Amino acid sequence: MAICSECENIVPDTRGAPGHAGLVSLGPVRSLEAVSRKAAHEAFVCVVCDTGWDHLDDKGDPTAGWKRC
Repeated sequence: MAICSECENIVPDTRGAPGHAGLVSLGPVRSLEAVSRKAAHEAFVCVVCDTGWDHLDDKGDPTAGWKRC
């Protein structure tokens, strides 16, 4: 399935960029790298187009944010 227009509009690698309402959390991703930086890492999937996303919330990294899986 092709990526939906709402997922196309997500700005990747930008801290603070919003996702969209069709993203459903799959829960936190437990990684030593995120914990050591005191960051939160969470996996998401779009209910419209089934695209997987990772979201990294790290205040010290300006490129943290949405990344397509």
